[in-house]
Amino acid sequence: MLENTTIDILKWWEPKRLWFNIGVGISGVSAIVSTGNFECILFNIFGIVAWGVIANILFSTGILVEILDDYYFKSKFKLSRFRWFFYIAGTILYCILTFGYAIFYFIDFADF
Repeated sequence: MLENTTIDILKWWEPKRLWFNIGVGISGVSAIVSTGNFECILFNIFGIVAWGVIANILFSTGILVEILDDYYFKSKFKLSRFRWFFYIAGTILYCILTFGYAIFYFIDFADF
């Protein structure tokens, strides 16, 4: 088996970033729609953009961890075997977190 290079690692992860962002976006929009709260002030837009930036920073940790394994540990841990697990589990967990946080944030407690 050929060792991964940084370019190989990036070529695997980066095309999947789009699908990660689509999943996170859909979970956030569906949560907002389910609350029925469509008020969108500048503060909320800033928060949504910040949430997306944080999501992409966390997505990049998968790339970083694999590059660190490749460069410093000479692929001793062979983390590339777990790429799909990290990608799918991370995407699902962040979508659930996004949905839950948006429900909590946008729910109108005055209705209760």
